[in-house]
Amino acid sequence: MKRFARLLSTALTAILLMSAVLSGCSPKNDDKTATSSTGKDTKTVTLKFYTSTDEVTNKQLKWPEFIDEFEKKNPGIKVEMAPLVANVNNDEYKKKVDLMIAAGEQIDLVKSSALYELTEWIDNGVIEPLDDYAKNAGVNLSDEYKGVTPYKGKIYAIPEEITQWLVFINKDMLDAAGLPMPSRDWTWDDYREYAKKLTKGEGANKIYGSFMNDWSNFFSVGTQSEIMDDPFFTEDNKLNFENPVFRDGLQYRYDLENVDKSQVPYVDMSSQKLLYRNQFFSGKVAMVCMGSWMVSDIQLLDKYPHTFKTTFATYPRWSKDSKPNTSQLDGAGFGWSINAKSKNKEAAYKFLTALTSEGLEIGHKKWTPWKKANSDEVIKGIIGPDESLYDLEALKSVIYDPQRVDNVVTRSGPGESEIIDAFTSEAEKYFVGGQSLDATMKNTIDKANAIVEKAEK
Repeated sequence: MKRFARLLSTALTAILLMSAVLSGCSPKNDDKTATSSTGKDTKTVTLKFYTSTDEVTNKQLKWPEFIDEFEKKNPGIKVEMAPLVANVNNDEYKKKVDLMIAAGEQIDLVKSSALYELTEWIDNGVIEPLDDYAKNAGVNLSDEYKGVTPYKGKIYAIPEEITQWLVFINKDMLDAAGLPMPSRDWTWDDYREYAKKLTKGEGANKIYGSFMNDWSNFFSVGTQSEIMDDPFFTEDNKLNFENPVFRDGLQYRYDLENVDKSQVPYVDMSSQKLLYRNQFFSGKVAMVCMGSWMVSDIQLLDKYPHTFKTTFATYPRWSKDSKPNTSQLDGAGFGWSINAKSKNKEAAYKFLTALTSEGLEIGHKKWTPWKKANSDEVIKGIIGPDESLYDLEALKSVIYDPQRVDNVVTRSGPGESEIIDAFTSEAEKYFVGGQSLDATMKNTIDKANAIVEKAEK
């Protein structure tokens, strides 16, 4: 709420600049007429939307082709698309969209990249509920899409892509170590043993069994299988750091790096700016826990040259009481929405639902949320023509596991993004030996309580 108010207060100073920028990337909006199936002339509605991906990416997704097809099928609707940022930059996209809305610019569809972004827009009346439009179209959005979730009883967004978490494993290293494929129901204790056995060498030539990124979900890996929905807040909106899985998860990562020495140390990753893709594809680590968006990177041999085959395992469960293959479904609950100020909401809904179904099918470059998508075609589109680098059976068994449990985050607490930053900052100190685990938990809880108190004022 406060962030949005600040944006509004600065919007007037940015309107002229934004208008100049947008006039360069947005075609002129001329009203035209189209001939309907009845032979009568109808006024053409022009929709405008902007992407958080650049023009090259949009072409790879084949969205210009899809828009051409959509306009042919819907002669009364014209669609103008343009990138809003130079690269894939969700934060910059959100800032520019907020300024556009404050300036009164036409933007019919907007995209959120996190649940807290979506809920901020909802709470400020920025976006339109989709329920009535779906009802008028005779559609149940939950039946059509995976990862569509209500907020305060209404659906406001359809995901562009949903990704799940899994473990990428260098199969050559797995075979050389004489290790079998991990079982579907393996645990983080099992993962730890695999990491030890896959670690070899010393110094600059050392190959680590595991690599985890510097994201908060890798600081307490057990939350994905142990805490359904938002891990940071309980269902009654209370802070959840007293849950032992946070403390135990921090200890787990610390032990991987500092006791077992089987995972790339946090201090090395941070100081040397080590990137998970480069570490894995260069053969410096045997296993990487990551989202399914990384599957498409395996084929990019010009960027990540390698010859080994990648196999895949389920995201481990924290305890044997947890259900196997349980992890968060990233992208669920947020995505493309209709601007509440749009003058073309019916047309915007029609395009929105087409974009998130047939629009994703045409390029086969994303893990589509559309339930009617052809799974084999999705896999083919994502991995490319060369299947030799993939253990396809393992990939399909993980991604399309009929017993998989999707942990969908449907809520966020007050000041959550700041709380995650505070947790990250304190955890980093612990991982590099700067403070004890007790101090880490105390500082995190104290800071989180202060953030909540401030946010609720």
